[in-house]
Amino acid sequence: MKKIISILLLLSLCFSFTACGNSAEPKEISCEDIIKAYEDAGYFVAHGEHKAEAESSQLCYIKASLTEAPDSDYIYFITCFTEEQAREAEKTDKYNLAVWLYATVSGESRWLKTGTYGKIEYSYYNSGVLKPFNELIE
Repeated sequence: MKKIISILLLLSLCFSFTACGNSAEPKEISCEDIIKAYEDAGYFVAHGEHKAEAESSQLCYIKASLTEAPDSDYIYFITCFTEEQAREAEKTDKYNLAVWLYATVSGESRWLKTGTYGKIEYSYYNSGVLKPFNELIE
């Protein structure tokens, strides 16, 4: 009887771990959603759009900074037409020697962090600026 109860408890534990996972598909988030989330959080937001894929692989770009000062912490988003384009943009930002040299010359001693979420690529220096985006994707 103890073996049967042990097996049932083990099975219920395994099922409980598999039942509480993140969904495989990322939520569809528009440029307007990101802009609104950061404006509601008190950030200063600058953005631009590309209407057609022929112009660029980017649908829009967004820069949200804590203050209007040029040296303020910021996060930069690029929304692409496909997830593959977002991953390519992340690779370009992450391993771009020109970005690192420019940042070093301009006095930016922190490492650029990049990531993707679906069709969105983002880059930042201070992880605190991710909070509105993390709340948006939850």
